[in-house]
Amino acid sequence: MNIRHKILFIDEIKLIKYSFFIFFSMLYSGSFFTQQLNVSPANDIVVIENNDTLLNPWTGGLNAVQISKIDLNFDSMEDLFVFDRTGNKVLTYINSGDSFIYDPSYESNFPTDLRDWVLLRDYNNDNKKDIFCSVSGGIGVWLNTSNGSELSFTLITNPFIYSYQYATNTNLYVSVVDIPAIDDIDGDGDLDILSFGVLGSRLEYHKNLSVENGYDQDSLIYELKNACWGHFREDGLTNTCILYDTCSFNVSNPESSTNNQYTRTNPKRHSGSTILSLDLNNDNVKDIILGDVSFGNFVALYNDNIGVNQNTSFISQDTTFPSNSVPADIYIYPASFYEDVDFDGVKDFIASPNSDNDTEDKESIWYYKNYGTNDAPSFYFQQKNFLQDETIELGRGAKPFLVDLNNDELMDLVVSNFGEFDLSVPIHYSSSIKSYLNVGTASNPIFIKTSDDFQNISSTLNQLNLAPAFGDLDADGDPDVIVGDFDGNLHYFENTSTNPNQMNLTLSISPITDQFNNIFDVGYCAHPTLFDIDNDNDLDLIVGEAIGNLNYIENKGDSSLFDFELISETFGQVDVSEWWTNIGSSAPVFKTIGQEVILFVGSERGKIFKYNNVSNNLSGSFNLLDSNLFNIYTGPNNIPAIYDINNDSILDYIIGNKRGGLSLYYGSLDSNISAISNLNTKEYIIYPNPSNTKIHIDVPELIEYQIFNLGGAIVKKGVTLKEINIEKMDNGIYFLSFILYGKNYVLKFIKCPNQ
Repeated sequence: MNIRHKILFIDEIKLIKYSFFIFFSMLYSGSFFTQQLNVSPANDIVVIENNDTLLNPWTGGLNAVQISKIDLNFDSMEDLFVFDRTGNKVLTYINSGDSFIYDPSYESNFPTDLRDWVLLRDYNNDNKKDIFCSVSGGIGVWLNTSNGSELSFTLITNPFIYSYQYATNTNLYVSVVDIPAIDDIDGDGDLDILSFGVLGSRLEYHKNLSVENGYDQDSLIYELKNACWGHFREDGLTNTCILYDTCSFNVSNPESSTNNQYTRTNPKRHSGSTILSLDLNNDNVKDIILGDVSFGNFVALYNDNIGVNQNTSFISQDTTFPSNSVPADIYIYPASFYEDVDFDGVKDFIASPNSDNDTEDKESIWYYKNYGTNDAPSFYFQQKNFLQDETIELGRGAKPFLVDLNNDELMDLVVSNFGEFDLSVPIHYSSSIKSYLNVGTASNPIFIKTSDDFQNISSTLNQLNLAPAFGDLDADGDPDVIVGDFDGNLHYFENTSTNPNQMNLTLSISPITDQFNNIFDVGYCAHPTLFDIDNDNDLDLIVGEAIGNLNYIENKGDSSLFDFELISETFGQVDVSEWWTNIGSSAPVFKTIGQEVILFVGSERGKIFKYNNVSNNLSGSFNLLDSNLFNIYTGPNNIPAIYDINNDSILDYIIGNKRGGLSLYYGSLDSNISAISNLNTKEYIIYPNPSNTKIHIDVPELIEYQIFNLGGAIVKKGVTLKEINIEKMDNGIYFLSFILYGKNYVLKFIKCPNQ
């Protein structure tokens, strides 16, 4: 090697020294990673807002939630299961005795295809909560098959619950926009179901015949017993219910009513309702609380205590429930849940939207404490942001960015959003950008919120879906900012501060134009990033947009005076949109790993795409390495920020999503490893080592090999007898793995610069 190459290579070795130590020590402890890096969700980085330490900062946000209880960790205490309809996301909280601690490690134990609504109920009386969930055309059930040490579920319906109705056995219909009541309606110990029928706005009672058939309250055998349960119907024009319905169309069975006191009415089509069954007045007969798709409040219906549940008639209603306290007032389509959330052994009342669009987001979980009993509740309003006040919450469409804001060599956190629900503006959303300074260390960050309107960007632009990109565009040593917006425009904020420890952003160009004074307009939802993609020592613009492609805007100026020109609207042929739609919401992040540029792209579908073959490929197609990185799913419209947050030489991920919060994932060496017995690195030797072009290994027969980098990723594999070409590999330290005569071998070698 010449002197220059030696110096460069020594610097490279220094940079990867720590990674090498971790990786190589694992090799010689008897294990070798056969897959690339992995990630694990976490909730442990401290976040402080308004002088309060958030209990659960990294939940990813909460919008339209459904709440159930279940013992996740087999400690005989019921934990909290939250299903957010926004993105069909499961969230799990552990019961600590006086609080619920977010623990995402249990989320992967639940089925991945849960959607629309999820209720946990113990249908077979084994003291383990099972899953009832929306499936196409009805209700699917997953049996809790946990063994006492690991949570597991098995689908037992194919695909839905059946009910004998109108002389045939067919699916028990539940609209995907509804939430049914799954409860012991008749008091015989098994779970019955209340659901609105497919043809109108009357409530169907499907009786579980498990006990009647001698199955000890442990089966799902249903028959429609009343097609007008409660003898009422929804009005269709108001939030009130019409009582004493004649129900002339009811099924022919002993439970149907022929009482002449009921007035005949014509059915109206049902459009969407949520149902909660509970005993509101301690008469041992179920009452119900209804939420309607067209209104923001609940209606409580009280029974007559005559029909013994099967044929009950509702005789009164509370149209502003609970009228004794602050009535629930969700902007549109409320749902309600009945669970103990304050650890006093009495179930409380929880309300949340059953819609994931155009409704409350930061204050969308109403909590009413029950000062009565389970059978005679007395609900009093406590807060609108249950669980939400404990987490990073930005409404909708959170976008994280890691940047050193104060020049202390610690990465700070900036988070923008699509918007927060705001009825004071015509479009009902106002965008914001929040900042969090890292007051911890490189290994143990602590983020403290410093602003709800970072550098007054949101108030200055007054646009939706703001997305900032940070970079020094004028060569003065501090980061400037380019901000994308919903309309697809870009705005330049110059950092005019003379103090390197502070930022002072001033709107300089709005919107940014090219050399012909044409406005850069990428369509909708411009998501820029600044990166020197052409290696000319100035920052270029790569901009994602709504349809899922990337725009390459080259900086034709220099490091101190930018001059942008649109080069390509299909950069790298990247397309992260779904095949059935043109919505992709691409969000690019470039990282240089070793000497290779890797492109990560967040997407509308909630997956992170990974590409290589980026360097020196400005007009070609990038190579798609992964279309669902680590199988991470935080919800739709995910936006990754990628950095070694805990200083362990492995990349970590902070991911925003449509729910308006952030999720934290630590990178780690893959736990899926294979044991290596009789490891022997001296039997065979790689030569020359270091090498720039080829390596040789004298083996007696053909071997199948894999070459790993320091991160554990496979960079090359094949079959060889003696020689392997490494000319196209980046410089650095690698490990050659192969099996010969039943033994595993791992040999280290170095790819060096040209000599």
